[in-house]
Amino acid sequence: MSRVSPARISRLIGNWRETEGKLSQKLSLALARLIAAREVPVGGLLPSERSLSTALAVSRGTVVAAYASLRDAGLLDSRRGSGHCITAPADASGVAHTRLVGEVLTLPHDVDMTSGALPPSPILTDMLTALRGTDLARLATGLGYDASGLPALRWAVARYYADLGLPTHPDNILITSGAQQAVWLLANAMIDASDAVVVEDPVYRGSLEAFRRRNARIVPVTVTEHGLDMEQLEKALKNRPKLLYIFPEAHNPTGRSLDEANRRNLTGLLRRYPTLLVEDGAQNELSTLAGMTPRPIAGQVDPDLIATIGTLSKLFWGGIRIGWIRAAPPLISRLASFKAVNDLGCSMFDQHLAIDLLENIREARIYRHKEVTSHLEIAEDLVTQRAAGQWHWSRPSGGTAMWIKMPGVDTVALCQEAQRHRLFLSAGPGYSTQENFSDVIRLPFVRPPETMQFAIDTIWSLAEAKPAL
Repeated sequence: MSRVSPARISRLIGNWRETEGKLSQKLSLALARLIAAREVPVGGLLPSERSLSTALAVSRGTVVAAYASLRDAGLLDSRRGSGHCITAPADASGVAHTRLVGEVLTLPHDVDMTSGALPPSPILTDMLTALRGTDLARLATGLGYDASGLPALRWAVARYYADLGLPTHPDNILITSGAQQAVWLLANAMIDASDAVVVEDPVYRGSLEAFRRRNARIVPVTVTEHGLDMEQLEKALKNRPKLLYIFPEAHNPTGRSLDEANRRNLTGLLRRYPTLLVEDGAQNELSTLAGMTPRPIAGQVDPDLIATIGTLSKLFWGGIRIGWIRAAPPLISRLASFKAVNDLGCSMFDQHLAIDLLENIREARIYRHKEVTSHLEIAEDLVTQRAAGQWHWSRPSGGTAMWIKMPGVDTVALCQEAQRHRLFLSAGPGYSTQENFSDVIRLPFVRPPETMQFAIDTIWSLAEAKPAL
């Protein structure tokens, strides 16, 4: 039986304290939601009372009572020496007259620091303001379905890569609903149960969940300050994994980019041990070091063994659900067939808008670079003033978050405690296949200065109050 760790429960459970009732009732309902949504598997073992109470910053008695409610509802079987086994999916009618499915409530004064998403670019808002009814009406032509993507947009994305020094044809491009769908398509098209997938540790959470849902055998490779642990990577590639998934630039969550030595070592290993490389370039346009977008690694490896992911969400707005995959035409055709089953194609309105956005990409890059670097400077000053010498981080070369090590602090418990102060954070173990980094938080820095001040002061005070792992 698989054991569900306390860190995983803490990450999945969300803002569970905001429902009505006693604390133990709130916890039992939140756990029932996870069971109903199959986020934790039937047959899996929930954590011990003691370990879960530590992770959630509640008393052991609260967890004992919550588990008792789940047993009464027929969702849990607890036996001495065997643990707490999930025995059945939750009934749609819910437990204790509260529905088990639905969105977690977030109050207006909550401060959500779990996402590093940026506000809409003024280039986008100006473009939307200029649209007239006749402009929109012209978009409504044809049947409105195209699983591969609007041909004109595929040409525009191909030009995007050509401008980066990587000649590309529209047949190499599949338009997706953001970078997340791109990861999902590759996971579902390329991975079967028990296939080995090599990932960085830490790794983007969305990809980790996509691979886990395919029951892949996930093989972690340690991320270092300058790149990857090449000895670990070579050992993993020797075993012929199904694919390798990495962020060569602006790594999510640490923000590091591969230096030239690491890039050469990586491409050399892929020549010796041919493996499908999934190059996630979702954050490539968010460099904090220079205003120039790095050239994808795709031009340095076998073109039949690479899929590169890109998106407009970072430069323009997360609500523009336009991303893409660049790969060899046979793989693009295979992925398009999977996409057709999933959604028949992306919104034509968004795709037409994306063509115009790509024509303004130079201005968008300049704006975002200034925005991200100015926010980072403010955040680093605030962290330095509060915790210099006690918290440790490397300046991210890209992205929108800082990866901060807080020695001696249990950040899973800290994040749970922070919810009581209306502050929502992400702890390091949620980004690890082995739930490492228990003393690390991922702190987005693209927030107003007063929000950053509140977040950093709150984290500092909670860390001082609960310093020990």
